[in-house]
Amino acid sequence: MTRNEAEWAAVFLAAGELTRRGYAVSLTLGPNAPLADLVVRAPSGASFIVDVKGKCKPGAWMVKPKQPTPGLFYMLVRLGMSPNGIDRTADRFYIMPQAEALRLTKTNLKHPGLSGFTSAAAAGSLDDWSCLPS
Repeated sequence: MTRNEAEWAAVFLAAGELTRRGYAVSLTLGPNAPLADLVVRAPSGASFIVDVKGKCKPGAWMVKPKQPTPGLFYMLVRLGMSPNGIDRTADRFYIMPQAEALRLTKTNLKHPGLSGFTSAAAAGSLDDWSCLPS
C-alpha cells in the first residue's frame, strides 16, 4: 500500500468510526481545505475539525506544527496490516486535541516536513475517544 493509499484509507476509516459512534461527518476534499480532513458534529451539536494522519507501517507520525486552532483534533490511524494483507483487528486510533499533538511534536530543524512523534509517545492517546466533544 502506498503512502497516499494509506492516507485515504485512514480518512475513510476515521470517518466511518466517528459515524459509528454517533457523530455526523463531512469530508473536506481538495487544496482549499489544508487545515483538516473532516468536519464533525457531535451528538450534542458541537462542531469540530479533525486532521487525519494514516500509515500502515511502523515509524514516526509526521505532523507539521500548525497555528493553534480552536476545535482542531488529530486522529492518527495505524492501519492493521499483516503479511497476508489487511488485518482490521490490528487497526489503531490515536485521538488527541491539537494542544497534545503540538506538545508531542518534535521539530526536525533540517526538514520541517519530517517533524512529528512516535506511536510510543502518543500511547496515552490510544482509543481516547473521550477527548472529543460528545
